[in-house]
Amino acid sequence: MTPASIVALFVALQPHVASDSNCPSASDIEDNLSVLLPADMVRPGTAAVISRADGLAIHLQPEGTEQSEERSIAVGSGCEERAKAAAVAIATWWPTQPAAKDITPAPVAVTLATPAPRPKTRVVTVAAGGFASLIAGSAAPGVHAEVAWAPWASALAFRVDLAGTGAHGASLGPGQVQFRRLAGEIGAAWSRGPLRLDGAAVVSLVFVEGQGYSPNQQSSGTSLGLSAGARLSWKIGRWAPWLEMRGVAWPQSQRIFVTDSATGTRSQHSLPNGELQLGAGISVSLL
Repeated sequence: MTPASIVALFVALQPHVASDSNCPSASDIEDNLSVLLPADMVRPGTAAVISRADGLAIHLQPEGTEQSEERSIAVGSGCEERAKAAAVAIATWWPTQPAAKDITPAPVAVTLATPAPRPKTRVVTVAAGGFASLIAGSAAPGVHAEVAWAPWASALAFRVDLAGTGAHGASLGPGQVQFRRLAGEIGAAWSRGPLRLDGAAVVSLVFVEGQGYSPNQQSSGTSLGLSAGARLSWKIGRWAPWLEMRGVAWPQSQRIFVTDSATGTRSQHSLPNGELQLGAGISVSLL
């Protein structure tokens, strides 16, 4: 028998492993399984590994049995750890001696780590929600949308957010001025369980409009700021409703000026340097 024939025979005696995910992959499971099962006593068949939010489900179908057996194990988020755990579970429950058709393996619990709060495959989330924008003497509604990306399926994620705030108003001279913001944020977020903390740099467009003047005028400008937020979420499958509190700081000094054309009197109103946002919304995992 040639060396190539020996390798082919050894592979044929191993259970065929299938996996619905690359974490763990079928090849990684088979590599770990090859050192756990005695090649001269293994019955052929199929072991299908299915990733779930709280661990792995393993369907065992040895040849010669009419029904498959299913076992579940809880594992961590590391791919190598998940592959080893799946191989240990298959080797533990896989029959190594010819037996009758109805085989009920003894139950074995395999627990290597606390289940990961986020499956590795779900690393991109999209969120949308509304909020109340609160500044001194004024409140306005707002909406925003967010995309968060965790490239290493870890607690750290990068986020991009776009928000629009309704009109805040203030009396100035004989009329009123109103201003609105369209703001974009880019930053990072850190999550642990239901709590998420984030920080970002903010750039916004400010739209100003006068009311009660003759004539009314409009203007616009830009401003830069910083934001920090805290979010509590409740995960329901891929969906997660949440509540959020966010503070935004506008360090630049910005003023609105109104000049009375009859008297030449000039009035001004300073835009606030701080803003509090209280919001709620829902997010969904795409991957």
